[in-house]
Amino acid sequence: MMWDTDRQPALNYLVHQAPVLCMVLDRQGVIRQVNRFVSRLLGPDIVGKPFDDILIDFHHAFRLDHAAASSDTVHMLDFDMLSGNAQTYHCLFYSFDDQILVFGHLDLDEIEALSSELLTVNQELNNLTRELNRKNRELGRANEKIKALSRTDYLTGLANRGYFSERIEQMISLAVRKSHPLSLIMTDIDQFKAINDTYGHDAGDRVLQGFAGLMKTSTRTEDLVARFGGEEFIILLPLTEIREAHAYAERIRLALPRKDLLQNDHSITASFGVSQLLPDETSAGLIKRADTALYRAKTSGRNRTETATVSDANPSGTHLSGSQTQP
Repeated sequence: MMWDTDRQPALNYLVHQAPVLCMVLDRQGVIRQVNRFVSRLLGPDIVGKPFDDILIDFHHAFRLDHAAASSDTVHMLDFDMLSGNAQTYHCLFYSFDDQILVFGHLDLDEIEALSSELLTVNQELNNLTRELNRKNRELGRANEKIKALSRTDYLTGLANRGYFSERIEQMISLAVRKSHPLSLIMTDIDQFKAINDTYGHDAGDRVLQGFAGLMKTSTRTEDLVARFGGEEFIILLPLTEIREAHAYAERIRLALPRKDLLQNDHSITASFGVSQLLPDETSAGLIKRADTALYRAKTSGRNRTETATVSDANPSGTHLSGSQTQP
């Protein structure tokens, strides 16, 4: 129905001036008309919305069909005001044909008590929310730490082999898609077993840590340095041609003996094998060719850098990376 306020002064007062809630709903509970008081408190855009949407009903206990069937029952309902505050109204529902008429008025004493209680509950909720946010931040930091630890070699702080295996596939995919070069360095500390046997495993650990630190400071942020196994390490170099990768390896090789990692003037050396991604080559092929070049550096006298060739993809001999039988 449309409100004919011109012919009905009482209705005109109800629609335009009365400080009470007045709404007309259809049988589906959609708001079709509201008076000025409702528009001012709840907003004019509630017309067309379901009545349930403007209620604060945490437990979903209110049933419009039940309320419309009992016009003599007062329902105390909470509404979310435009001001951002909640107010409680005592509401009556009257059913007329295909419409439901809603009236609501304030009970100030009860509202004051409820508002006080609501403020207390809100304060407790805010405190709990702040505590929950703090716990979530701590949990987030803990998860990040766990994630980092799962990717990190405990001794050297470098990426571990598992994380390297994950990243090399991503970096190969990117290099192929962008037609960018990608090179790889494999390196192994020379005669590491003899270092452990002569100076002890603690000294061997210091050598591994020092060598790892040297490689980290000698490479770029976008490079990936990982411990591949035992005394063997691997460096993945995006946007790098093989000659540049060879130069990187040589800088590290020449700097290593000057580090005095054992602190007894005993020079530590390492051998290096370098390869560049070939067309249609897999990660296994790229690693295998660098490993073969590293083996050639070992058998050629150690403390040198060898560059992989295409034929290194199918070498005549077999060399297992990280094997303790390697030279």
